[in-house]
Amino acid sequence: HKQCTSYWRGKKVGGKMEVVVSASAGVLEALLPKLAKMLTDEYKLHKGAKEGVQYIRDELESMEAALAKVSEVPPDLLDKQVKLWATKVRKMSYNIEDTIDSFMVSSSGSSTACCCVGGKSLLPRTYKARGDIAAEIERIKKEVEEVSKRRERYKVDSIVAPAPSASDPRLLALYEDEAKLVGIDQSREEIIKLLSMEGEGEGASEQKLKLISIVGPGGMGKTTLANAVYQKLEGKFECTAFVSVSLQPNMKNILSSILRQVTSKIKDDEVDNDKNKRVRRQESQKHYGNTETWSEKEIIDKIRHALEKRRYLILIDDIWDEKPWKLIKCVLAENKLGNKVIMTTRNVDVARSCCSSDKVDGIVHELQPLSDCDSEQLFYYKIFGNYGCPAELKVVSQKILEKCEGWPLGIIAIASLLANKPTQTKDQWCSVYNSISTGLENNHGVKDMRLILSLSYRDMPLQLRACLLYLSIFPEDQIIGRDDLIRRWIAEDLVRGRQDDNLYELGDKYFNELINRSMIQPTDVDAFGRAQACKVHDLVLEFITFLSAEEDFVTILNGQQPFPPQPDSIHRLSLRNSKGEHGIPQATKRLPHVRTLFVSSRANSMPPLSIFPVLRVLELEQCTRRNIRGVEILVHLRYLRLSQAYHYYYDVCIKLPEEIGNLQFLQTLDLKEARIKELPSTVVHLRLFTGFHVAG
Repeated sequence: HKQCTSYWRGKKVGGKMEVVVSASAGVLEALLPKLAKMLTDEYKLHKGAKEGVQYIRDELESMEAALAKVSEVPPDLLDKQVKLWATKVRKMSYNIEDTIDSFMVSSSGSSTACCCVGGKSLLPRTYKARGDIAAEIERIKKEVEEVSKRRERYKVDSIVAPAPSASDPRLLALYEDEAKLVGIDQSREEIIKLLSMEGEGEGASEQKLKLISIVGPGGMGKTTLANAVYQKLEGKFECTAFVSVSLQPNMKNILSSILRQVTSKIKDDEVDNDKNKRVRRQESQKHYGNTETWSEKEIIDKIRHALEKRRYLILIDDIWDEKPWKLIKCVLAENKLGNKVIMTTRNVDVARSCCSSDKVDGIVHELQPLSDCDSEQLFYYKIFGNYGCPAELKVVSQKILEKCEGWPLGIIAIASLLANKPTQTKDQWCSVYNSISTGLENNHGVKDMRLILSLSYRDMPLQLRACLLYLSIFPEDQIIGRDDLIRRWIAEDLVRGRQDDNLYELGDKYFNELINRSMIQPTDVDAFGRAQACKVHDLVLEFITFLSAEEDFVTILNGQQPFPPQPDSIHRLSLRNSKGEHGIPQATKRLPHVRTLFVSSRANSMPPLSIFPVLRVLELEQCTRRNIRGVEILVHLRYLRLSQAYHYYYDVCIKLPEEIGNLQFLQTLDLKEARIKELPSTVVHLRLFTGFHVAG
């Protein structure tokens, strides 16, 4: 498709971005199956320990239900007590899971020599004896009891403040002066042409209902474009209606709105100066305006009656799934008068589904980013008005626009950030450029951008949210392979299914779902339309990085943030600073809950692996003999990827330790970008484990 997008150049409504509680529920989803597994005969727990595990499981199931409930509430309506309680549950759940994992490793390694090096056990001493886990279960039980009491004490399940939600930042786009819209003319004419309005002539009376579904990420300008087309065409139709569906629609209110709009125009057209007709119109409008006691069927029948002999145009904005569309479709009377429906959505699957009906002639139209020229025009107008950009800011402004990649919402957000600076200097602009995608900025424009994206995030299932947040561990502009990403998700237990499910196939569905929801961008698309890799838009990365930090999901050390005051809250760690040390204080002897460690090639150094006792995923982009030392003691490790950047003055092969065969849970060993002359003979032991994969 040709470029088809637009956005307004005015100010945006402020929005408040709060911490959400979905990560807590996601951790519990991974933990509960492990608790169930501990109750099986495989682990031979004492009766008291089994009863303790059962109690813990029952309480956590109840907590999961409460968290799932509040995770659907808009963030600005959540009480602070709910967020504090969710944070406590999340931390407790991570700790419990690490305890259980260590016990499971101990149990599986008790009858095999593969967890020993030189006769010395690699397992934590705490879990050697089966009695130790009984004492630990008792401790956990008491902690769970306290958290449960806190939930009851503060009535967490019922605390949802009745405060009104912030105004939708998309609303102003509907009322913006058309003269201030960027790139609107070509885009609007493109949609009108697809609707086949021009040149229909007499054949319009025999035409099937035409539907065009405009699809694209949040903030791409779908509503603005659809509204511009609607305003241009509405005068040519007898009945028109514009409704917004949104994430949690009240379908009865939406149907009532359609009824009021389509009947209002009919009455305006048909009434004359006759006093009796005016009275009848007023009475009828009053009657249609009070539909609270009507059933949905009654409203649908009234709409169909109004439309059955008239030509109509209906705009359905911001539809999230198929259910609302199936109900709205019932009102669309088939009269072959050349009726038109415009729909906007963020989800490609929803767009295709709505267009596949036998009742409509549907077209899916995917929005493309703004052109370089329009991006520049929008950016400069927001900051400087009708004045041009100063010459000294031209170069850095082009770098910023490259980050935005033609995404109108991102351009507006960054421009708002810069426009609010007291002075416009090159150093300030460079600082903003360097902060993009780090989640550090927090002005109103950036908050609005996060608010729009949070709608897409809240629409996801809990497991898909976790898979999206995991992407914040990668540096910006990184191409992420499909297979590699899915194996990481599996290693982290982010992909979970029934016992007979193929986890890779399930992870593949998650990958495609994120593409269809416009949260990741497909790359390396093959001849069959299958993306072999993906990348994350820099400003989407900014959003998930911010969210990951709020939820203690991913911690990034890149020289800009201090080391977290609570090392126990670090669960996934990305080291990517380009200067100085790795950012972890030398006095740190243990990071007990880090599951993933990603060391970018930009990091000059890294800590010893011995401080990460429960590490599951390890990637070293600049692997050396020194920083691979100790990998054999990481008994929880499931995924290991080593790579080396080639330098003409540094071409040393690395050597895997002989004891690597002791990593009994390793599923993936990726060496395709590492310089290794030979593998240790013990690597053959790794073939014993289900799902093992070696790349290279």
